[in-house]
Amino acid sequence: MADHFFSLIINTDPCCMKILFTALLGLTAFATSGQILKGIINNSKQQAVPGAVIGLMNTTDTLFAVSNEQGRFDFIVKKKGVYRLQITCIGFSKLLLPNLVVAQDTTLNMLILKDETKNLANVTIEGTVPWVDRQLDKTIVNPARNINYEGATMLEVMQRLPGVQMTTEGQVSMAGHSGVNILIDGKPTYLSAGDLMALLAGMSASEIQRIEIMSNPSSKYEAPGTGGIINIIKKRNKKQGLNGNITAAAAQGDYRKYNGGASLNYKTEKYNIQINNTYTYSRIFDNRTVTSDILDAGNSLVTKQRSNTDAVSSTSTYRPSLGLDVFLSKKTTFSLNGTAGFDHSDNQMISNMRLLDSTLSPSGYVNFRSQLKDVPFSYSVGLQLSHLLDTAGQSFTVNVDHSQYRNDPLQNNLNTTNDALHNLISESDVLLLQHRRLDIYSFKSDYVGPLKTNATFEAGIKSSYVNAHNDNTYYDRVNGQNLINLPLSNYSLNSENINAVYVNLNKSFKKMTLQIGVRAEQTVTKGKQLLSGESVNQNYLQLFPTVFASYKLNDQNILTARFGRRIERAAYRELVPFRRPQTATLYFEGNPYLRPHLSYHAELAWAFQNTFFITLGYDLDKDYIQTFPYLDSNRITITRRPTNIQGAYSWNIDLAYVKKIINCWSIDYTGSVFQNGFDGQAAGFSLDNNGIPSVYLTANNSFTITSSLLAQADLEYNSKRQVANSTFGAYTILNIGIKHLLFNHQASISLNARNILNSEGQYVINRNRGLYQYSYLNFYTRALTLNFSYRLGSGKSVKTRMDPGSAEEKKRVGN
Repeated sequence: MADHFFSLIINTDPCCMKILFTALLGLTAFATSGQILKGIINNSKQQAVPGAVIGLMNTTDTLFAVSNEQGRFDFIVKKKGVYRLQITCIGFSKLLLPNLVVAQDTTLNMLILKDETKNLANVTIEGTVPWVDRQLDKTIVNPARNINYEGATMLEVMQRLPGVQMTTEGQVSMAGHSGVNILIDGKPTYLSAGDLMALLAGMSASEIQRIEIMSNPSSKYEAPGTGGIINIIKKRNKKQGLNGNITAAAAQGDYRKYNGGASLNYKTEKYNIQINNTYTYSRIFDNRTVTSDILDAGNSLVTKQRSNTDAVSSTSTYRPSLGLDVFLSKKTTFSLNGTAGFDHSDNQMISNMRLLDSTLSPSGYVNFRSQLKDVPFSYSVGLQLSHLLDTAGQSFTVNVDHSQYRNDPLQNNLNTTNDALHNLISESDVLLLQHRRLDIYSFKSDYVGPLKTNATFEAGIKSSYVNAHNDNTYYDRVNGQNLINLPLSNYSLNSENINAVYVNLNKSFKKMTLQIGVRAEQTVTKGKQLLSGESVNQNYLQLFPTVFASYKLNDQNILTARFGRRIERAAYRELVPFRRPQTATLYFEGNPYLRPHLSYHAELAWAFQNTFFITLGYDLDKDYIQTFPYLDSNRITITRRPTNIQGAYSWNIDLAYVKKIINCWSIDYTGSVFQNGFDGQAAGFSLDNNGIPSVYLTANNSFTITSSLLAQADLEYNSKRQVANSTFGAYTILNIGIKHLLFNHQASISLNARNILNSEGQYVINRNRGLYQYSYLNFYTRALTLNFSYRLGSGKSVKTRMDPGSAEEKKRVGN
């Protein structure tokens, strides 16, 4: 019976057709849970085997799990008894434990899979990898399990992650907490918010294996990230022999967008080589209207500026990558990875402003035209040596990495000013020539050693050096000549050296898991303005402790507590005091005197049967970094400048409900209530406020209509929220999609509609001394996307049908 179910393919369920697009909310009875069963899967070379499908069965129950990158898996087994454990993975022979007794919490160390060479074309496994997998220490998002992510860029995926918000400037927050650190394959990007947006916009979602979201990561992760960490893990093929994948997508909204990619992997017993190529092109239109009230000391209106701005951005990206693993022995692997990025962008803006006096009578008009072109280039190279010391799991790794980002944006701005009768008063023609280069060097080594009585010791060191060059030259174009304007130009050199060491101890008891760690980071920064000769240097040592504890109250309830201290350092472009024009009267200028933002974070979470989750969180912050608009001394222009706020706090209550309602319908619903409060002042303007309670809701519905026809309907709502002196309006997004599997599940074609209500627009209100600013942002992201994917191979692969959203059967605990 178990074998029959293990190869069963789900047939058509007529009820799905009735509820496909109408069921967005629902509750149902809870299941039961019980003993913890976990294990580690290795190959014959003592290397971890990720992606193995583990089935645990008896006469009444069947559970499934998938091993992670460390080869680990875990279940919560709801009934004691004798089970049959079956492990199947691409390129390996099936491992069977026919009489496994589960009477208490059990750990299976070093389950060894042997290489398999026979054709597995007809094997089908009913796996259960959900779109969102909530574990005790992190949330894992599998983009491939959500139809609405197909054909999307990584930026579009980031904007739709559960519990994650992103502003138009690229600032990422989770449950209202800013300062989220974005990692790619566990490595920090060191990019500003705008540059990070450009990087993610050129990355296809088809490149991504999974996304890890951690609100309070352990000490082995770098300390930056006061709002938590989002770790983007790229795909790395583990299949034996020759395999690959081809994807292509085209989208039609106000403009067309398309992307495509191809990957090829060849693996033998001695080496594994993988080649990836992706290309993306997008053309985006957005509109914003801004009303700026210039006020006197008594907050009476002096002048009013009303502007309407249209912007069109075109971006293309080609990103090749190469990965090579050499198996030096059964216990030692040498890896080489390289990625390059060739981008091209062309951004055009037209802004028309109307000037009004205190009686709201027209006093003048300002027209602004801007074109910014850039051809950024980036590359990264990484070496890794990993060695398994014994069969108990003792290992160490050494990594050496280098990355470089270069871009040379050329911006031309034409500005004309007219009086109330449209007579020309003045005009200016400005050319901005910018050269930016960011070099990153890093070395790290990590050790993992199992201890007696279910304990693990981890330790590591890391040293990184970053060098940032920013050369910004300002030219006035007069009578066809480019005349350099030195007072408005800037040439900055910034460097940062961080040396870190950490220790981490994990201990499992009968009902409790405890993790204690501490990380020490020494930071040395140097900043110099070459034109003015001004320097700003910092040298400080900080400790970052973390504590994680989970306690199983009974077979149905688990409590988890987390505590940690983290830091957020300013992006390098935020430290450069170059006043960059954005419209006729709006500028952005970096602040070289920014201090690092420090945060203490605490959480208490309750999980009921791994189906219902409640999390309570509280943060205390010092020197919170926020960008504010400041009215300049001429009382006409406005400069946005990052600023430290002396004190801040926030609280959040998060709810999540995951359930397979019926055989064809799975849900993942989340809700968050949060509030940010601040205590401080900026340039004499008080920022003291308790904020307002805000609400974030998502409803994700996955439907299995037949074994080869799937559908998805997702709804997201963000209420009004306040951050210091800025208020952001509410917005709603609805996405739907359908996917059909072809050619014995080797290919798929999907059609999805994003933001079908075109309801993503929102208002923003900014307040500061002498300034009240109201903006409305219109984002024209509504689009229809057609996506095709084809998996290449010689039939030597196990076809794993994964039921999106059905996390109920996995009952994972997390390591």
